[in-house]
Amino acid sequence: MQSAQDLYAYLGLKRTATPEDIRVTFRQTARRFHPDVNPDPQAHEEFKLLAQAYETLSDPLRRAQYDASFPADYRPLFSTVTVSSRGKLLRLPQPQIIYVLADISTQRLPTGPQPPLNLCLVIDRSTSMQGARLDQIKAAARQIVESLNESDIFSIVTFSDRAEVVLPAQPCANKPSIINKIGAIGAGGGTEILQGLLCGLLEIQRNISLRSVSHLILLTDGRTYGDEDDCLLLAMLAESDGITISGLGIGDEWNDAFMDTLTASTGGKSQYVASPAVVARLLSKQVRGLGDTLAKHVRLRTICDSGVKLKSAFRVAPDAQALAADNQPMSVGNLARQETISILFEFVVTATADEERPLARVWVIGDLLNRSQAKERLSIDLRLAQTDTPDNTPPHPNIVAALDKLTLYRLQEKAWADVEEGNIPRATQRLQTLASRLIATGQRELANIAINEATRLSQTRQLSAENRKRIKYGTRALIPPPKSTP
Repeated sequence: MQSAQDLYAYLGLKRTATPEDIRVTFRQTARRFHPDVNPDPQAHEEFKLLAQAYETLSDPLRRAQYDASFPADYRPLFSTVTVSSRGKLLRLPQPQIIYVLADISTQRLPTGPQPPLNLCLVIDRSTSMQGARLDQIKAAARQIVESLNESDIFSIVTFSDRAEVVLPAQPCANKPSIINKIGAIGAGGGTEILQGLLCGLLEIQRNISLRSVSHLILLTDGRTYGDEDDCLLLAMLAESDGITISGLGIGDEWNDAFMDTLTASTGGKSQYVASPAVVARLLSKQVRGLGDTLAKHVRLRTICDSGVKLKSAFRVAPDAQALAADNQPMSVGNLARQETISILFEFVVTATADEERPLARVWVIGDLLNRSQAKERLSIDLRLAQTDTPDNTPPHPNIVAALDKLTLYRLQEKAWADVEEGNIPRATQRLQTLASRLIATGQRELANIAINEATRLSQTRQLSAENRKRIKYGTRALIPPPKSTP
């Protein structure tokens, strides 16, 4: 694949821009991101890109050569729609919280063939998986094999206190042989995720390609001890190669905080599996979704303006997941055809005396599978008008819906943090408040779990690992994908 670097996009200009447009816009934009003015760690790199774009576009000869070399029929892959929690920013002396919801989708393109998959299952076969858990995972793996195309690359790794490559990466052609290998998997030993993760990523690396979707699915019911940091380092290396990691945690003994961090760093997702019986359904749905991928390795690079800080970022759709706002660029996974990735940004903003307040520039970066562009880019400039009088315009319904449900998710996060700090009364109160709000939204079953956990906590000062996960992943699942924005 070739990378089409749209130099006009760096300056936020159209290809028809006049020399004066280029000069004025460069001066304005360069002022925003000059390292002497903007303390954002990403500003230095952005300023360099701006200077390089201006160096070419401000020279008539070099601009003509660049225009001639750029694809005549080029269209940006990505399109975006943004809405904010306020129509205007009130000029106040103290910092204010502003939420921005960005919907990222793809332009209408001719339908192409499904991309080939480069898929690895990494299966925990420790002693605790013996019985129904491992049986259900093996049944799910057989279903996946039956659904794959012969051109798809498939591999299986199992691990306990050591790892074994049950099926080396290969085209999914001889399905009966693969199914026999799955049937021979047995349980025994401890749990060392690092061993399985390393072997699984090595199998994917053998067939990594810009035109295929590389994905590792980790299935475990236990905790790994002493190798978490090395696992997270492997995930960072996987992300740089465009490999996404997803995880299914079965039962209540696995470390959900670790799994969340591991998967989110690659743009993947973690899921809680209360019953082994639902493993097959969840895995089949996930693998089917990979076949619809149009753009892979989608990342967001956010450069805040001076006086603005990105406090948090949360992927609202297609799967709710907290993102590491301090880790730029943020990986948000793959984008399927006719799908939207929705990100809720939380900014801390200090107002200025200007009529308009620039907040940040967000770059959407990704690889299109059925087209000749890699690292396709689109920039979004987030801005708000400023006012000296309160703006009573109601926020967009999509923002309201996302924030209402996100508040529930964050409430349970704060409750668990209170428990860690030993503040049991405050944790209990938060769970009771959560239950009341869940009842108000019609989520009575989840509310009852929160009430029971609040009672248990106040009486025993102990948490139920199962209920904690049910509340966490239950409130996360409530976060709704935005409705189409006009």
